[in-house]
Amino acid sequence: MTPLLDLLHRFDDYVTAQLASNAFTANLLTTPTSKLITEALIIVFILLSSYEVVYWSGIYLRLWEYHAKDIFPEVPVHCAHINIRLNVISADKVSKLSEYCELKRKFYSNIIYWKQLNSISDDLFALDQFVRFYFEFSPEDFEMNKEPEYGSTISHLRLKVLKLFNSAESFASFERGHVARDDVKIFNNKNEEVPVSLNEEYLSKCNIETGNVIDVVVVV
Repeated sequence: MTPLLDLLHRFDDYVTAQLASNAFTANLLTTPTSKLITEALIIVFILLSSYEVVYWSGIYLRLWEYHAKDIFPEVPVHCAHINIRLNVISADKVSKLSEYCELKRKFYSNIIYWKQLNSISDDLFALDQFVRFYFEFSPEDFEMNKEPEYGSTISHLRLKVLKLFNSAESFASFERGHVARDDVKIFNNKNEEVPVSLNEEYLSKCNIETGNVIDVVVVV
């Protein structure tokens, strides 16, 4: 007996035993034809399930791409509203922002870093606490974009924050006239700074999604 036939024989014995052990599934073995159809369907199910697992695992691991990506392009849901935590930093301390962000990422995975995080925050930011604001994006915020289905852009968010900073009483003590759009530092939901080079990119493509709470820092 060839290895393939031996494997099919053992599969047949196993499936028959499992189906016969239950009164409901035992009815599937009443005739040779029903048994054949049942085993064929089980084999097809196993093959399709194995294919789907391997196929989507490969896409997740970026070993290959979705076969119909050009026909059905993935369009992320545009960012409808977010909460920002706003603070101010002096220009001479900007270089320390990366250290703060790295420490914050560690804090989310291990709470023992909270003392270090508070310590660097006290030295880094002008305000004792971040001021929280809610932004909602209406069609007026993105209908002028080349691809409005993606929502608003990083540049637009910087300008919204800058307008808020220049008008809010919470920041009246700071010199605000010289602050420009790119002095607004935006951090996504992974606590990574979104660079100026991505100003025209959409929020939804920069890990800023609806309902997120993100940090924003204004350099004065």
